[in-house]
Amino acid sequence: MKNIYNSDRPISSQTEDKFKRYNFSKRIAETIINRKSNDGLVIGIYGAWGEGKTSVLNILEKELENDSNIIVIKFNPWRFTSEETLVLNFLKNISQALDKQLNNLKEKIGAFVKKYGSATSVFNLDLSSIGESLSDTDLEELKNRVNDFLKESNKKVVIVIDDIDRLDKQELFAIFKLVKLTGDFSNTYYLLSFDDEMVASAIGERYANGDKISGYNFLEKIIQVPLRIPKALSSSLLNYTYELVNEVIKESGIELSESEGQHIGYLISQNVLPKITTPRLAVRYANSLSFLLPLLKGEVNHSDLILFEAVKIYFPKHYDFIKNNPHFFIDSYKSFGGNTNTTKVEEFKSLYNELNSDLSKIDATAITNLLIELFPRINEVLHNSYVYEGEVKWAKEKKIGSAKYFNRYFLYSVPDNQISDVYFSNFIESISSKSIDELTMDLTEILKQIDSLEFFNKFNSYDETFNEETILKAIELIKNNESNFPEIINAFSFGMSNPKSQAAITIVRLIKKISNKEQQIKIAEDLLSSSTPFDFSKEILRWLKTGKTENEKIFEESVYKELNEILLNRALKDCSEKNSTIFETYEKYIFSLLRYWFEKDSEELFNYLNKIIENNPAFTKTIVFALTTTIYSSNNPNPYKIDFKKESFELLKNYFDVTKFYKAIISVYSDELDEEDVKFYDMDEGQTEINALRQFKYWFESENKNIE
Repeated sequence: MKNIYNSDRPISSQTEDKFKRYNFSKRIAETIINRKSNDGLVIGIYGAWGEGKTSVLNILEKELENDSNIIVIKFNPWRFTSEETLVLNFLKNISQALDKQLNNLKEKIGAFVKKYGSATSVFNLDLSSIGESLSDTDLEELKNRVNDFLKESNKKVVIVIDDIDRLDKQELFAIFKLVKLTGDFSNTYYLLSFDDEMVASAIGERYANGDKISGYNFLEKIIQVPLRIPKALSSSLLNYTYELVNEVIKESGIELSESEGQHIGYLISQNVLPKITTPRLAVRYANSLSFLLPLLKGEVNHSDLILFEAVKIYFPKHYDFIKNNPHFFIDSYKSFGGNTNTTKVEEFKSLYNELNSDLSKIDATAITNLLIELFPRINEVLHNSYVYEGEVKWAKEKKIGSAKYFNRYFLYSVPDNQISDVYFSNFIESISSKSIDELTMDLTEILKQIDSLEFFNKFNSYDETFNEETILKAIELIKNNESNFPEIINAFSFGMSNPKSQAAITIVRLIKKISNKEQQIKIAEDLLSSSTPFDFSKEILRWLKTGKTENEKIFEESVYKELNEILLNRALKDCSEKNSTIFETYEKYIFSLLRYWFEKDSEELFNYLNKIIENNPAFTKTIVFALTTTIYSSNNPNPYKIDFKKESFELLKNYFDVTKFYKAIISVYSDELDEEDVKFYDMDEGQTEINALRQFKYWFESENKNIE
């Protein structure tokens, strides 16, 4: 990328003039060229820092070069450390300039320079009186000699002194005394460029009332023609700012949609432009973006970065306030139920109003508009609104208002506990081209940096761009790495904080993107086959069925029935090979599997249960305990059994003859059942296998009073 930093170089030609300064400069040049009087003239070019004073001087000088009767001398007062050397070198500059232009005076000027150039001791000047240490005769002789050269040259000499407002106070006094001392030179024009307010304030401290007015009174005695450079039109400054920012965006390789560009342009014109009062302030903004956009490309929301950089440059106090108080800008002021944290609201309002107290009404409105755009959370304070899904959307868009991305806009890098979005984007783009083994290695490295939930959050923000080839590869990758997504279940997660569930949800999202229904079914069938761990297959099937209405589900009910049978047959085959029962090997999924079996062939399920109980009546305890409800509590990290509920009893009635089941229990466990009364635990721990049998007995006997 080429160098896109703007050096703030002053312009020097009409073609570069963006702020209508050419005619102003040309008029000054014409005045000097056409003036008939031989008297000296001191012209002041007034303008604020960065307003274009040097550009005016450059254009002016260019115009003067067209006249052979004019000699332009640029005098830099910064080069000299004392008034003695300042005055001496000023006069030598004039002499040398004349010498270069007028060879017939070479001998005379050479003698002058020889006499006075080596006699620096005669310029032992005191700061309070520039000519005090010279005798009137010496001083007059020195001035008269230079003035003679000027008269003899028959040329007009224009002496340009720029950046006067950058001198310290002592240097300011010296340069204006110098001009006052030599301002009556013949055919000599002084062009003095400075910020008049700054200079008047500095000089005013030494005169009269010691204020700015005193400084202006002093300047009036020296500056004969005070000229203020034309103020740049707002439209010109706006176009200039757009031009600089667009160039930065282009050179950074960033693409904004037309709507994004228009939106940013509008916000800049309405809220940033009032702060861009000079071209230099626009350049400063663009240069800052020149640094940051390539550094954070792809890692943040580019639109937000462009706007927030304007906040940093033009509203620095607000920038610091945001940086030091992120909770006001990225955390909600409301609970999930909509209740407002009034303490936090009042604290923010108090601090924010204080921050705005020294701003104009226009500036206060501008910064508020920018902050509402960047941090929608403060709308909860200002407009009593609430966005429940805001964080998900803002994180997906990498906005500064997202807690996940906020710090990137201040660190100018990716925090240690996050992963580069550019790196992640490259991983996504490589899915279609790399092998599963290569992708697995990449995935392993990614999961060392972020947890699996964050991985899926990022992954799901890219899958809209996947073609079918990439979808199939991505499904295979997630399936092959399901062990990297552990099952974490708690009472309130609903699967959202369970990595295993998120992996299954992501696969289902990808299946939905397949256009061909038959292919969708084939993928689902393959995922329920023996090549996929059973618990993951079951989780995929769970999320395949998720949907409030039939239209929201991927498949018709007949397809789900077929998928249920695939998973059931797989479980039964596994149990047969292990010589175990479905209640032992697949207790975790027993409710689902029994339902699948009953839907497939209720008689086959009945015979299965009948055979087990006839061969081993004691196994009834295993069956009842398997059908006892398991819960996951926030107070206990491990699942535990609570009650064999009436619902479980009714299910068993559906599947089998509960009278026969009851008699089998009594035949084996009668004595143990009578040792204690039945207990119901509700949500508490403490359930035992024998008490679960007592609960079964309770439900059965409640319905069958006369059972023998």
